[in-house]
Amino acid sequence: MRTLFRRRGGAARQALDLYDIAYLAGGPRRVAQVALITLRERGAIKFIGLRVRALRPAEAADHPVERALIGRCHPVGWDAASAVAEVLSGPEVKRIGARLVSYGLLSRSRRRRTDAGGRALESAEREGTLPAHVFRGLSAVPDKRLRTAVGEAMPIPAGSGGSLIRMGYVLEDDDGDDHGQDAHGGSDSAPGPDWGSHSGSGHASCGSGCGGGGGGD
Repeated sequence: MRTLFRRRGGAARQALDLYDIAYLAGGPRRVAQVALITLRERGAIKFIGLRVRALRPAEAADHPVERALIGRCHPVGWDAASAVAEVLSGPEVKRIGARLVSYGLLSRSRRRRTDAGGRALESAEREGTLPAHVFRGLSAVPDKRLRTAVGEAMPIPAGSGGSLIRMGYVLEDDDGDDHGQDAHGGSDSAPGPDWGSHSGSGHASCGSGCGGGGGGD
């Protein structure tokens, strides 16, 4: 799950992992989406109605972002958007951005992708070793209920995208090409039925019970 990028003018090759590439592709929100999908596919979380529960301890996760997401889930249930918002503004995601800036892949001021970052992203996509949703977002997730669950677990953005969600619509992928804005938001929800082990939909919440949106495992 790694791709290599050679720093311009430098001899050392810098390894970019799954979440580095996700950040280059869609910013912090794409990182959160990929973390939710990855944890669910590994059986580390389970979407249940309007909640998503952690099935493994945070220490068992492979990446700091994954550990942070599980660790911010409350055992009695919590709004998923609030959990995700904390991860988006947390040190784990910020360290990804700072590292990509140091590699010259993001601009220092607004964390926008540089020409070198664009080439690194194109190279990673050409390799074909990472899932399509890392590059194209939720629209590339074939499981509609999982797509819905993860989409509704995202903090509601300001503007028209947030308005559509409030009206009951789930956007396929509302992050576009965001490379530095940490979104915040969320609403409390009640738990719903278990969708089973292969799909998810609704608002998710994270943790050994985190309130939020529904889905499937």
